Amino acid sequence: MLETESDNIDFGETVNVVIIQVLNERHLIEVEYVKEIYVPGEKIIPVPLAEKSIVGIINIRGEIYSIISLRHNIHGNDVDYRLTSTSRILVLEYEDLKIALLVDAVIGVKDFPISIFKRQGTIVKTNIDFRLIKLTGIFQDETLILLDLEALIKPYIKSLGSRVEKKEDLKPKVLERPKVKPKSKAKPKTKADVDSTVIIPQKIQPSMKLTAIPEEVEQREVELSDEQQDMLKEIGNIGTGNAVTALSRLVKKKIDVTLTDVGIIPLEELPAQFGGPKEKVCGIFCHIEKPSQATILNIFEMKPLMKMIADLAGNKSKIDPNKVKSKKDLDDYAVSTIVEMGNIMAGHYASALADLLGTKLMIDVPEFTMSQAGEIGEFLSKELKSVAEFFIVIKTSISVADLKLKGMFFFIPDLQTLKSFFNKLGIEHEIAIGTRKPKELPEMLDIDKIQLTEVQRDALQEVGNIGAGNAANALAQMINKRVDINVPTVEMVELDEYANNISKKNEKLLVAWSNVVGKTRATVLTIFNINDAVDITSIIVDDRDKKQIDMRKKINKSSDFPELYRSAISELGHILGSHYVSAIGDLLGLRLMTEPPDMSVDTGSQLFKILKEEIGLLKKLSLVITTSVLITDIKITGTFLFIPSLETLHELLDALLKFYS
Repeated sequence: MLETESDNIDFGETVNVVIIQVLNERHLIEVEYVKEIYVPGEKIIPVPLAEKSIVGIINIRGEIYSIISLRHNIHGNDVDYRLTSTSRILVLEYEDLKIALLVDAVIGVKDFPISIFKRQGTIVKTNIDFRLIKLTGIFQDETLILLDLEALIKPYIKSLGSRVEKKEDLKPKVLERPKVKPKSKAKPKTKADVDSTVIIPQKIQPSMKLTAIPEEVEQREVELSDEQQDMLKEIGNIGTGNAVTALSRLVKKKIDVTLTDVGIIPLEELPAQFGGPKEKVCGIFCHIEKPSQATILNIFEMKPLMKMIADLAGNKSKIDPNKVKSKKDLDDYAVSTIVEMGNIMAGHYASALADLLGTKLMIDVPEFTMSQAGEIGEFLSKELKSVAEFFIVIKTSISVADLKLKGMFFFIPDLQTLKSFFNKLGIEHEIAIGTRKPKELPEMLDIDKIQLTEVQRDALQEVGNIGAGNAANALAQMINKRVDINVPTVEMVELDEYANNISKKNEKLLVAWSNVVGKTRATVLTIFNINDAVDITSIIVDDRDKKQIDMRKKINKSSDFPELYRSAISELGHILGSHYVSAIGDLLGLRLMTEPPDMSVDTGSQLFKILKEEIGLLKKLSLVITTSVLITDIKITGTFLFIPSLETLHELLDALLKFYS
């Protein structure tokens, strides 16, 4: 009797695999990584500006999965996904990532002896890159190629940046309290001694309760020099410029940008940065997590933003921009559009700064909120109190005349971030620390004593320009419209007052924010009026007629958005925040990463409550870099806020100093 090949094979130990087909080749994927096999139908939603390997997203029983084209990853240039009746989606179970693979067909599931893959000298003919192959073998004259799942999805994981690292807690980290050691006896300093400093009031009694009336305590004083302020303005300009360019390409509209401003702002004044306290805005937050912590915040007027989102989404989103009041009024595609828009803008902002600094800045997935502007400021003020009483804010305003959309980019680095910036740019970053007693309660802190030099303001302004510009560029690409930004403002504000000014119009805002972590810690926020946020999202999700969102319903919170819009808004916040932060990181040579974003739909005053819960910013004063965004074609305005922690201010100042030297 003839002896067959199978007679010599040890069938003891086997591997269970799914047999798939890509073009004319069959491959194997281990079943242990496959959660289920799904028929896609017409449920796949494209994601603007996504990696070429990303087909889109799909909602499977309430879970949103990113779909990777196996054909593209294997054959490279073949980006035609060619959905047919045999196309299948393999929903994966891999490192808590919600991802799936699109294949041309699933042949079946089968056990193969492990021994056939262990044979030495097995030669197979294939066009697949060897790096994508885990094992090869021959069984019954058939070539078997077991694919390496990790290598296949590596491009997607790389695009996620820091998002892949967040497996359990997807909320932004609480920024740590600045660790400034008090000096028992501070020597008197001459003017020359304090020129390159920034005033940082810092309580030194850690056991004191927040609700108690403090006795006399010493506080730290630091000042930014004119050179440092100028450098930060330049950083704002660069980041915002890059973000605005991306936003302009996304929405295909001209975006006007105002001069970046840099300020050391007490928390009580931070709400004033967002406009009227009752004005409805959309804020998109994106945090830079590595190498330093910072935050990019984009704030847009609600109604014009929603119109832009609706335009971007087209007929894939059902939202009515005029009826969007909160996230509940957004469908999934609009949410996804807003998040992607935020991700693009923040990413471009951050990448521009990263280029400037010769480093990498990693941002988290953005989040957004829709609320009154004052609530955003209140939320920020409460959250920032745990970090410091003063924050450096690089602010750039933008406007899109055609859309009547106004917005602001805020780049908010922490003290370590500023120190890194100045160090990279060759600017003096040393902080001269003195002590002073606070005024007797209930008197407020004397904000006039907090000073940034013109150079420091200009430098921080440039940070806002770079970050917001990059984020705006990303937004422009997403919505295929021109996006303009104003020159960022950099100022030290008191967040409570800041929120009150935003909330004056009592309008609902969409706010997305992310924490920036690494050497520089900060918070980045994107704010749009709720209607503007719906408009933008509808464009991104290709639901220009807003059929995917019921505009009759009020949007009072983010969950009010349809899942499609909510997902798009979240991704928009991530893109804007990541682009904002990456631009700064590239500029200053810092590795900045943003944590997964969060979003809210409320008034500006509610935003600060959110920041308290999500970010942990508690003290009064904050340095805020604000950039306004304008999408002219659809008359949408928004705002980017970047609020750095003063604890990492030295890093930002160091990077700026090195860069400009």
